[in-house]
Amino acid sequence: MPRNFLISYSGRVGSTALIDTLKLVPDFLIPVFEELDYYAIKQAGQLDRHHEGTIHTYVQHIYQSRSSLDQSVGFKWRIWGDLDRIGAVLKEHDVLIFNLVRADLFEFVSSLYLSDIVNSDFNAAQFLLRDAETEEERQKILFKYRMTKHTVDIAKFMELMETQMAIEQKRFAQLGHLRALGCEITTIFYEDFAYKRFGFLNGLMRTLGHHRLDFIPDTKLMKVSSAFPSELFENRSELLQVPQLFSQLDRWERLVNSDDLAFSDVHA
Repeated sequence: MPRNFLISYSGRVGSTALIDTLKLVPDFLIPVFEELDYYAIKQAGQLDRHHEGTIHTYVQHIYQSRSSLDQSVGFKWRIWGDLDRIGAVLKEHDVLIFNLVRADLFEFVSSLYLSDIVNSDFNAAQFLLRDAETEEERQKILFKYRMTKHTVDIAKFMELMETQMAIEQKRFAQLGHLRALGCEITTIFYEDFAYKRFGFLNGLMRTLGHHRLDFIPDTKLMKVSSAFPSELFENRSELLQVPQLFSQLDRWERLVNSDDLAFSDVHA
């Protein structure tokens, strides 16, 4: 019987494009998009003790929505709440957790720098591109993200990298806790989805117990930035000389290739 799944992620790792793609695959059921997101619930003024203590019941409800034993039910989620109760639900419904990460931390932070610092007023470029009504609009968006060069504030870049490492430290600790409870976790890479999509998707299909695809799902969401965002930095060579950068890259390399997800055990 096909397995259910959960995609654990942080921002800028292609989670929206991936879940939109999986929606187009027969026998996949994606009941929610961002409805369980901590920040969305907080913004809506609905984050109270009830939600804090019962979020696992919502997860339970999602996995009970399967209408066919041939379906895989899943969604993307920044996991929060009572991990022990959530872990019990995930085990009950045979949920495989996909840990979606970027293998290349340098390009990951470069992409974050472009979206969060350089173009903070243009933060959801992929959605703007999807919703553009004319080709002229599309070309303006693509030019802004693929052609315009910038000088990086190195201190801000390194601060952004530290922040992202802290975010992932918390997330990996959550995943490590869920693994200790008996949940199965496997790491998947943004780069494989972005650049080797057909093989990547068939890998997911095989892992979840489905037949191979004979088509490539065509989502309206597409990659907006260049393949290597750092190529848009005028002072890229200067940035690559920062000693602290390589210390962080080394930590990241060991983290994403670790089997135990114990970020706190990976030292600089």
